[in-house]
Amino acid sequence: MRVASRRIRSCLPLFEDCFPPKKYRQWRKEVRNITRALREARDADVQIAFLKTYTEKLKEESLRPGVQRFLLRLRQRRERVQPHVIKALDRLLESGVVDDMEKSCRKMRRGSRHAGANSPEIYQNALVHITSRLDEMFAHEASVYIPENIKEHHAMRIAVKRLRYTMGVFSPLYEGGLENQLAVCKKLQDLLGDLHDCDVWMDHLLQFMEDERAYSRDYFGQDDSFGILEPGLLHLQQHLRERRSAIYEEFAGCWKDILEQNIWNDLKQFIRLSFDEKSKDQVNIK
Repeated sequence: MRVASRRIRSCLPLFEDCFPPKKYRQWRKEVRNITRALREARDADVQIAFLKTYTEKLKEESLRPGVQRFLLRLRQRRERVQPHVIKALDRLLESGVVDDMEKSCRKMRRGSRHAGANSPEIYQNALVHITSRLDEMFAHEASVYIPENIKEHHAMRIAVKRLRYTMGVFSPLYEGGLENQLAVCKKLQDLLGDLHDCDVWMDHLLQFMEDERAYSRDYFGQDDSFGILEPGLLHLQQHLRERRSAIYEEFAGCWKDILEQNIWNDLKQFIRLSFDEKSKDQVNIK
């Protein structure tokens, strides 16, 4: 559901001129609220699933208490988030935005008999938006070569995601449906997403260790009890560092291969040529 809301948020701006400004702003606001409400729940769900699998593979019994405590806290956090998720969903339904969007689009479709799906304007729109998304992605290319540039990696992930969703909207215009380019984007998005998850994990783990140490001091008057948890948490921390390093190396290698295959330049030329051909066809018809 979170992914679906993100797709809508990425696609709405492509057709902003088709909708009344007031409705457009309301739709984007309500969809953005849902995305935000589901984000924390999704992060907790992913972390819980990961920790469950990770714990099952631990062979040393001394490493389990720390990870199990972390898992307990994550489950508690997930329970606290759930009322906010339900509240956001109730608000979305009560707003009527979903029905309004669907009805507006259906009405527009019925009244668009004169809008040709193969018109040069459509291909020009695709050219402008896909090229713009490519430029957004390349604005963060320097970070590819800097392993510790967490902020830019996250920004590049968002740019790649927007490029993928934008290409998906316009893909039916082209022979082959941009299948190869979409697969490349998905690969990049997955790798950058895994990188981001590791970064979020490590930040959250550091905060958790500080909180648990402070809790131990406040409750027992000293932090000796935290010593039982520490070995497992430090082991998890090292595992996450190694995992991030491996994912980064795969990502950097993937980007290098993409550039060597000239995929992005070929994409630009292909959508430009498609637009030029449609424009010529239109002139010949006239």
